[in-house]
Amino acid sequence: MLHVSERKQLYRFLAGLFAYPDPELTAALARGEAADAARLTGLNEAPPTLSEDDPLAELEAGFTDLFINRLGGVPAPPYGSIYLEQAGILMGASTLKVLDAYRREGLSLEGSGEPPDYLATELEFLYYLVGQEEEALQQRQVETAREFSLKQRTFVSELLTPWLPVFCRRLEAAPGGHPLYLWGGRLLRRFGELEENWLKRLP
Repeated sequence: MLHVSERKQLYRFLAGLFAYPDPELTAALARGEAADAARLTGLNEAPPTLSEDDPLAELEAGFTDLFINRLGGVPAPPYGSIYLEQAGILMGASTLKVLDAYRREGLSLEGSGEPPDYLATELEFLYYLVGQEEEALQQRQVETAREFSLKQRTFVSELLTPWLPVFCRRLEAAPGGHPLYLWGGRLLRRFGELEENWLKRLP
């Protein structure tokens, strides 16, 4: 069973991995955070190494190819509504449910430039909820911590788990995809399974 601080660490790393690459991501990879994530989840597979010349440019090209623009169509769009809505459209009813979950926590997406059900944003939201749980536990506010745990369970079971495995399978099967993101798909699927099983057992 993962400690709450380890769960928070994993959500933070995965949110950064599935957002558009920036220097913070390359720094995290250089610090060995990908290997740490594999160890915590029990993924028996080391993360791929990046080129030493320009790792950021390499990741930008790989991210764009898999998630933004590829000839013939993007293999794994990182938006929940693509998988949850019958017509596979963006900004459907499921997207509004995600937005409502953010708003209930007093969070705003102003200036983000992405729909609310963007994978990286959903992972960042769960990072926030787990962080609130951890803070409550540190202050011995057990009931408050439980409330944040239940919020995580609701969000994961209703708005993330129903589409995450399909996304991960499509990502892992993407021909010619950047090795780090294909590895990230396997890591995300593994962590998603751990989270689903853990949150189901909450009283």
